[in-house]
Amino acid sequence: MIYIIFGSFSFILFFLYDYNSVTWKNPVIHRFFLMGSVILLISTISMLFQFRESMWRGIAINPLWLVFSVGFFTLLIYTLFFALPFDDTYGRQPDNRKTYTKGVYAICRHPGVLWFIGMYFSFYFLTKEPLILKISLIWSFWNILYVVFQDLWVFPRTFVDYHNYRGNTPFLIPSPSNLRRLKDKT
Repeated sequence: MIYIIFGSFSFILFFLYDYNSVTWKNPVIHRFFLMGSVILLISTISMLFQFRESMWRGIAINPLWLVFSVGFFTLLIYTLFFALPFDDTYGRQPDNRKTYTKGVYAICRHPGVLWFIGMYFSFYFLTKEPLILKISLIWSFWNILYVVFQDLWVFPRTFVDYHNYRGNTPFLIPSPSNLRRLKDKT
């Protein structure tokens, strides 16, 4: 139960970080995204450590779920911290910012959510632990709620061209044309 609380608290920090980036612009609150990420990472590692025996059994039975977990984790880290211009996203945040529409951000507006959900459900299928399923559902719900908030309120106020990006790029589920666009850009 403690994992659910700490992981959910990290999303409160994410919401406050984004709200702050539009309104207050408080430098202390600007650190909340990093703090929330660390709390969520520690909660996840602690959860996996608690269920390490189930995880080892799962790896022995079907190691493919470990491959999926690591793959989704790698995609999530790449999408949030390497696919975007880091300083403009998490650092100075200049005025008149434009959306980043290349790479994974060409397939949908919030690809990190797909990798997040995939990672946590891979953890569940790896361990078959009911608590991990519950955590996966709750944290995925918070993550979807968070990106809805970003999509409807934060990003239209942050990016001068967000309306165009929203019109050309699906919210969460990539369309075949967007997948082709990604393929054409590589």
